[in-house]
Amino acid sequence: MALCVALPVDPAPDEYQEGRPLDLQVCKSYSPNLPSRVTATISKVLSMTMSVVLDVTLQTRHGPPVHRVLKLYDRRFGSCLREVDGDRVAPHTQENEAAFEAFVRRGMMPGFLRHRHERNDPEESVLPVGAREFLDEPNRTEGLAKYEAALWQDCSEHFECETKAYHRLAKLQGTVVPRLYAHVSLLSTTKLATIMPPEVAPYFEVRGILLERIDGYCLDNLTLGPLPKNLRTWQHIIQLAADAAYEINKHGIIMEDCAPRNVVVDGKSQTPRIVDLAQCMFRDEMVSEWYKSGWHEDEDWDPELEYWEQVSTTCNPGAIAAVIANRIHRKTGAKLEFRYPDWNGIIAEIRRRKEDAAAVERKTRHKASTAAR
Repeated sequence: MALCVALPVDPAPDEYQEGRPLDLQVCKSYSPNLPSRVTATISKVLSMTMSVVLDVTLQTRHGPPVHRVLKLYDRRFGSCLREVDGDRVAPHTQENEAAFEAFVRRGMMPGFLRHRHERNDPEESVLPVGAREFLDEPNRTEGLAKYEAALWQDCSEHFECETKAYHRLAKLQGTVVPRLYAHVSLLSTTKLATIMPPEVAPYFEVRGILLERIDGYCLDNLTLGPLPKNLRTWQHIIQLAADAAYEINKHGIIMEDCAPRNVVVDGKSQTPRIVDLAQCMFRDEMVSEWYKSGWHEDEDWDPELEYWEQVSTTCNPGAIAAVIANRIHRKTGAKLEFRYPDWNGIIAEIRRRKEDAAAVERKTRHKASTAAR
């Protein structure tokens, strides 16, 4: 499968039962055989935590049906997305939907989204405003509407982040990350949106992506069963997963949600793929924010060095390999050794390269100045 979870999936809602067909509008295709509209039949529910992840079968323009993974950013479902207090989940109800629809029809969404975005500005607040906070408002109906509105915003940001990440990792698709085949929209919600004024219709759409389906297993499940006496094969697979995370870092992306549960291993090749890129930081956007914050006013500051400092602090490779290594050690006493990027060496090399470039520039300016005399 192209995405797995360590815990059993909760019973699927009626909208996403196995065997149910889903009509999709293909908004952007990366596959020439994909029609503009396609029916995806649900084979299995893979996950319903932050998003709805489904194993589906669909018909292309030519050839037999193909298996894909459909990931939908649907605010109505998700045990983690809609978690409000520990293990308690606030279910989507008709009352919630009616409150949200009225809120949208009154034209409240643009102002609400701006207000929440401003409150979530790192310079204004250390802790972001979570959707669950709106459920504490005195006016129950207003609180439910804002709760659904905040979840819509979260889902929209996850879609934008993940599609952006796949676009920037185009050269790594099929090796480090799964292949992305299309951006899609769930037609059942699109039809609902058509009865709304055009300016509010997007708030009722459910967007998603079609991904490569990988037959294999989730790295998070590696230690659930009996461990083999020879751990070298697993050590190699885990090392490849850590290397894959570093490769993503080298392409200007830091994963904020990086863990063994976000790694799927192809059963045939025993090679890992990093999945779930909905929560990432991008180097160019980070640099832009640093400049806005005036970090460049420090003459010793450099954006490239700052990026790699952030990469080393987050340590995506360690978030995968070290976690699995600790589990194996607790279970067997065996200590697996992994190669991690030499962060200090990487940063030192960047400094050296920049110092050499600065020296060449000074020498060139000196020659030009001397020649002009």
